[in-house]
Amino acid sequence: MSGLYRATYSSPAQKHPSFYDGQARVIDARLCGERICAMDRRRFFSAPLKIGFIALAGLGVLGCEQKQAAQAPPPPTVTVAKPIKKEIVEWEYFTAQTQAVDTVTITPRVTGYIDNITFKEGDIVNFGDLLFVIDPRPYQAALDEAKGQLEQALAQQKLNNANLERAQDLLNKNVIARQDYDTTAAQKYVADATVVADQASVEGAQLNLDFTQIRSPIHGRIGVQLVNRGNLVQANTTQLTTIVSIDPIYAYFYVDEASVMRYRQAVNEGKWANAGQTLPVWLHLETENGYPHQGIVDFVSNAFDPNTSTLQLRGRFPNLDGYLLPGAFGTVRIAGTPKFEGTLVADRAIGTDQNQKFVVVVQSDGLTKYQTVETGPIVDGLRVIRSGLSGDETIIVEGIGKVRPNIKVKVEPTEMTKYASEELAIETYINAGSAETAGNDGNDKSRLSAERPKRPMDNGKHQ
Repeated sequence: MSGLYRATYSSPAQKHPSFYDGQARVIDARLCGERICAMDRRRFFSAPLKIGFIALAGLGVLGCEQKQAAQAPPPPTVTVAKPIKKEIVEWEYFTAQTQAVDTVTITPRVTGYIDNITFKEGDIVNFGDLLFVIDPRPYQAALDEAKGQLEQALAQQKLNNANLERAQDLLNKNVIARQDYDTTAAQKYVADATVVADQASVEGAQLNLDFTQIRSPIHGRIGVQLVNRGNLVQANTTQLTTIVSIDPIYAYFYVDEASVMRYRQAVNEGKWANAGQTLPVWLHLETENGYPHQGIVDFVSNAFDPNTSTLQLRGRFPNLDGYLLPGAFGTVRIAGTPKFEGTLVADRAIGTDQNQKFVVVVQSDGLTKYQTVETGPIVDGLRVIRSGLSGDETIIVEGIGKVRPNIKVKVEPTEMTKYASEELAIETYINAGSAETAGNDGNDKSRLSAERPKRPMDNGKHQ
């Protein structure tokens, strides 16, 4: 039968199936990723087509490698700087409101009609200056009447004294009875008491007459007049005006519980060398540069507010020129830590990855490295780095968005101070005097006195 029938093949692939099957598998792996491996390779590919595919695949791979080699980008250029190491203090900042040391509401002590007003609204008044005059005529008449009654009582007292002397003489001679003598003595004692009462009436009438002249009880700035001339005012009821003291001035602020406990813990651990001494505080108001007003903390509340979990503190500041007005809102800062050597970097050098802060460090071999850091407050316009940096690293301050870890970069060195925030870089003027002079009471100008920088008239800001 083999001699009668000769096998015929329509293609070389049918004649040599094992060879072409191997070539087809190579093409499948390179080009199709086994996607057409279920097809009948002997029918799908002819030998010339498979050889052409192999050649094209080789040329494509070679061309991609040459293109990638030609388009390799240069290393990105970044600006780098070294952190600043210096002795610093971490400051705590709180919202404050100024308040006058003395605030007096002027009310009359006697009833009457306003006869004269002697001050100008908004003026500075001194202790004892005349402010209002109530019509004094009714009270002058009352005083005269009281003086007349006193004179009568004095005359009656003189008569009774004489009667008692005569009665004593008659009693010694047994001319009058003992009862008559006792009556005369009692009349003398009644006259003495009447004199005392009439003297008190004269003094009361004199006080009422004096109260018709309403004077300033303190030195300070007077407010608006609440009544006009001719108005009837009631004693101890009608408000006439208000006066607030000028120098010194208070600023009340509230400190959160966490800050208070950190301070107390540092004191217990002996980290505060000046614990127990007067604590300085600085005040900043709107439109001012920095914190030009220095004072002292002279009051700390004895308990936390249960509603806000804050502790009330009060700063006392000198105000010789009356620049600070009561009721103004501002910001105070107090030292949150003792002095220590800190590491400072610019805010723009710090990146954020979810809840973590990091900087990009350029290592000695030129490769980048992400370094996680713990940040603190702003000091002199730069951010305090509490942990993560030793201060000797080189970090990227411009171009942080161009890099990723472990790539080569081209560096351009600069100074870190160039990127300090001008809005937060502050200059402090110390003008609160010594702790000894600050402990005095009243409006004594010597207790908190020192020169402050002059304020220009153009913009009202401290230089």
